[in-house]
Amino acid sequence: MTANLDMTGPCRLLRADGLEVARALPSDGVDLVYLDPPFGAGRTRTFLRGRDGRHGLGEEAAYVDPGRNGRPSRWLRELCREVHRVLRPGGAFFLHLDWRTVHRTKILLDRVFGDENFQNEIIWRYATGGVPRQRFARKHDTILYYTKDCTKNYDAQRGRSGERAGSSEPSGEARTTPTFHRLQEKKYLAHRMGRQGVPEYRDERGWYRFRYLDDVWEIPWITQDARERTGYPTQKPVALLERILAATSDPGDLIADFCCGSGTTPAAAAKLGRRWIACDISPVAIGITERRLREGAAEAAAEFLQEDWMDREDRASAGTEAART
Repeated sequence: MTANLDMTGPCRLLRADGLEVARALPSDGVDLVYLDPPFGAGRTRTFLRGRDGRHGLGEEAAYVDPGRNGRPSRWLRELCREVHRVLRPGGAFFLHLDWRTVHRTKILLDRVFGDENFQNEIIWRYATGGVPRQRFARKHDTILYYTKDCTKNYDAQRGRSGERAGSSEPSGEARTTPTFHRLQEKKYLAHRMGRQGVPEYRDERGWYRFRYLDDVWEIPWITQDARERTGYPTQKPVALLERILAATSDPGDLIADFCCGSGTTPAAAAKLGRRWIACDISPVAIGITERRLREGAAEAAAEFLQEDWMDREDRASAGTEAART
């Protein structure tokens, strides 16, 4: 497929093969790509579907993992090359992996992007599941962060929802969800440079010291009763995507996710004022994402164009077969 997908118009949600969508995008036009592909376990994950589309009797395949033994599939290898092509100079690529695939896949990305464009190995640390008896518990995923060149600047102070990253109360107690909107409104009483050049700000309760983002992110897993939970097997918390987008993109930038799953990337992008294109080959994933966006899970109902490329390809294949008979 030639590069003919125009992204100057509305955001797009496509039921399509992510590789085909990437091939249809023009070169140097995307600001950030987040990709959370199957982890190379070679298995099928299912989603319980009921009358309301959320839960109930019966199962549907949410996705099939084509990888084996931690090796990147041919599909993923080709997609990473297309990601490099469609990113603008300075664009950011975040590839979400686990222990099965991260080591072999980094070798691939060093070849595609150049090892000089590797920026970070981000550890997403979470607490979920049980504790095994014969090994240490696996409680993190790895996100490889590359740029198309080394010129991309990021805001190391931005945290969840574009707010400042961590801080402490004047008493020394940690604040887990800091909100420094008053800083943006210039209502802080004073500003000074603290230890190691880290800025400190003061309000009526005392001084606060900001903590710059590092490469270990402790963001809670989605609990069973969380409002954002969709039931999709590999759903990621929106706070994780908000942090990525806030730190490495700007409002109006174009964000792409070529296997969007439950729709966390477009939900975060819509909330933060980014343009987006998202796709998945699974009708289950597209159904969940569409409902999530239209019901305003992004705290603002997103406007987007939805298309089914698989249906189009099925019709084209049927027409070709009919012409042969």
